Amino acid sequence: MMITNSSKTTVITFFLAAVISFALCACSGDSITYTYWRDNKTGEWLIGLTEDKVIYDCKMWGVASKTESDETYTIQANHGLDKLDINFGTEQEGKRTITIGGKQYDCSLIDGWYLPDYPEKDATAFANNHYATGDSVTIEGWVVNHMPGIVRKIEKELSSDVKNDREVAVNMMANIMTDEEQVFTATIDSVGHFTLRMPIVNTTSFNLYCGRKNVNFVAEPNETYFLTIDETQGKVLFMGKNARLLNEVNAHPIWPHSYGIEKLREICDFTAILDSVRTQTKEKMQELNNVCHEHPTLSKRYRTYYRNNILLNDAYHLTQGMFLAKNNEVPEKYNKVVDENYWKQLAEPYTMDAWEFTHFFNDYSYHRIQKKIQSKIDYKLKWIMDQAEKDGIISLSDKDKEAIRLYDEAYPAYYEKLKSAPDSLRKTIDDEFMKNDFMTVVNEITSREGYQDYANTKFMLRDLEYLLPEMNAWGWTQTTQDIFLCRYFCHSLRGECKPLGKVVIDFADKHIHTPAALSAVHALNDKYEQLSNFMLDNEDNFKSNDIVKGMSDGKKIFQKIIEPYKGKIILLDVWGTWCGPCKAQLSHCQEEYERLKDFDIIYLYLANRSNDQSWKNVIKEYKVAGKNVVHYNLPEDQQKAVEEYLGVQGFPTNIVFSRDGTLYKVLDFPLDVEAVAKLLKRMK
Repeated sequence: MMITNSSKTTVITFFLAAVISFALCACSGDSITYTYWRDNKTGEWLIGLTEDKVIYDCKMWGVASKTESDETYTIQANHGLDKLDINFGTEQEGKRTITIGGKQYDCSLIDGWYLPDYPEKDATAFANNHYATGDSVTIEGWVVNHMPGIVRKIEKELSSDVKNDREVAVNMMANIMTDEEQVFTATIDSVGHFTLRMPIVNTTSFNLYCGRKNVNFVAEPNETYFLTIDETQGKVLFMGKNARLLNEVNAHPIWPHSYGIEKLREICDFTAILDSVRTQTKEKMQELNNVCHEHPTLSKRYRTYYRNNILLNDAYHLTQGMFLAKNNEVPEKYNKVVDENYWKQLAEPYTMDAWEFTHFFNDYSYHRIQKKIQSKIDYKLKWIMDQAEKDGIISLSDKDKEAIRLYDEAYPAYYEKLKSAPDSLRKTIDDEFMKNDFMTVVNEITSREGYQDYANTKFMLRDLEYLLPEMNAWGWTQTTQDIFLCRYFCHSLRGECKPLGKVVIDFADKHIHTPAALSAVHALNDKYEQLSNFMLDNEDNFKSNDIVKGMSDGKKIFQKIIEPYKGKIILLDVWGTWCGPCKAQLSHCQEEYERLKDFDIIYLYLANRSNDQSWKNVIKEYKVAGKNVVHYNLPEDQQKAVEEYLGVQGFPTNIVFSRDGTLYKVLDFPLDVEAVAKLLKRMK
């Protein structure tokens, strides 16, 4: 009999339900096993029970003994050396008096997925440590009836989509200081318990993934929360001193409108975009008011959280709309609405809606600050060349100065042409510009020793001299300025993959006052300092360019490079230190090496337009090394010649060469290692 996808899902569901039901029936022999109880006075989840565990005070207690008498229960529980006496009184219409450690509680059975509304309103504000360093959050968790062996066996038999059911993961989709995604994981043990402790810089939102369950978290610094996921009983419950918001947010979610760039293009007119987004903001705010009216005891934090969430989501739609304008210029009315009706209405800490804040702030800071200073700065090459000559970094001949003048004259037209051209023509336009005689001279000047580091520092400090007064003029708070500067420096560090240098670090120390922001800059800078001083086990991975010195023909250069490896299959990766997707691929190189270790292959990496220090740092960072690994960082003209010979159109480019050195196949991106393994097997 053929099993279709839909029937396969039904079969899986049936078997899982049957297995779990059997387990529950076998284990539970009384009316309190697998029940959850709330304190009617506070509204908090107080206690939960399984056949051999008690959840209380954010801990899982073992059951030493349990006795029943006339539907009352006495339990002795222990947690390490701590002992706890618990008594369950007679149930009356879903209510019991529960005595824990001598203290009596009036309790009700929790019969829905989430904790019912709290009995009284709470006006507590969000915890705000002003973005300190060293704070963390601890999540204790219990996935009820977690039976990975049985579940995995059924899924393997009936489905190819096998899930990782032994791990929970927190996807911190946005660190607002560094603009980086962070992932923290913890293993679920045999009884379904996990402990996850992770750093946070303030009250922070994130998603926790447990199997197929996605739980929305808003965690405050230095708190401990206990999360129970019991899909057999239909429960997602939070316990803890400040767990109220978590229970409320998950019980009463407000989903944002979705505005893709295509929808914005359809609207097209900026007044119409403004009206449309403001209307949806009004609708969502009304929805928030309705929820709060229907559930009058929802906390102040619930309203603050979702108000920020609505403002940030819709502000992001408006800033995305700015990219549809020619030169990103939009009516001043449009900018004013974003400033006054959204940006200035946000409550702190911004981390309470970390992902939404990051997406909005990326666009907003570009349009309102960075783009504005671009119109004020002199981007002529002559400016930096004059500075470099004045400071003794380079010496310029009359020929050099004439080439610089011609470059500055030609660059604006080239830039405008490149900016308006479709992707398919950009390489052609770029190649034409590079063929100018003055470009040969300019490339020679910019490749002189010490120039690139000097120029990068000068350009950065010049940008910052314009940025600071602009941020002050727009009324940005010190915190907002610090977040922006932290991102600015971290973007530079990740792009250049080398330390900032003393002058720039001194600038950061002087102008960044928020602890988490300054700490993030120093941590990333220290990382690249350490990488620069770190030696690979096999320094022979870095090959000298001497073997192709003086050569200019791309084909001959490439054939010379691969000459020592004739008789072996070659996997080529053309990449650059400036290329995010390239580095993302390199970060998985060790997995690739392990999977393909049985094949007699050479990994050849050719770097495009990459500073020598940055090139080595990236290789060290991702451990792109081994006995069969070869790295070249050719001069720009030679690298370009090789790329033209190979037909490189983008980065990264992955190509397989057969044992005789002929091109066998250009691989798709992202690289599918399993597909590569099958290809290599055919080539054996």
